[in-house]
Amino acid sequence: MKCAVTLFVLGLAAASTAAAQEVPSELAALAAKARLNGPVAAWCRGDFRPGHPGAFAAAVTSAAGGGRYVVLDADGTVTELGSFIRGPDLSCYSRAQAEKLDVTISESGIVHGHVAPRWNTMVVCAFLDDTTAACWQYSPAERAFVKVGEWVT
Repeated sequence: MKCAVTLFVLGLAAASTAAAQEVPSELAALAAKARLNGPVAAWCRGDFRPGHPGAFAAAVTSAAGGGRYVVLDADGTVTELGSFIRGPDLSCYSRAQAEKLDVTISESGIVHGHVAPRWNTMVVCAFLDDTTAACWQYSPAERAFVKVGEWVT
């Protein structure tokens, strides 16, 4: 089931996961600066906070299995979004793409949940386990990433 939803999500957005691609030098430098405890297994680039270009969302794997999703800003700030149990599945969407994803989820009949972006910045969505995904967006008022959606397959 996760496979079908993943294919449907990947087909929706051009800004999806860059898994299995070489990590760009800018991301490698940010990861080294942040001293991440594991390799970057998936990533996508985006402007997550206004005035902070050059950021990446990334899945960092753990030697023990699973890992965590983080946002790495160009200034070296690392923000943890959530963790995953098995392999990472990470995508970045514009607000318009996230709104289209919400419509597709509501019309699917097999996926239950929603995505409701609140600002005109990128949305990060990722699977936490085989059937549950969550989405986050940066809240200027809270100065933090907040959950703006989730779905279950």
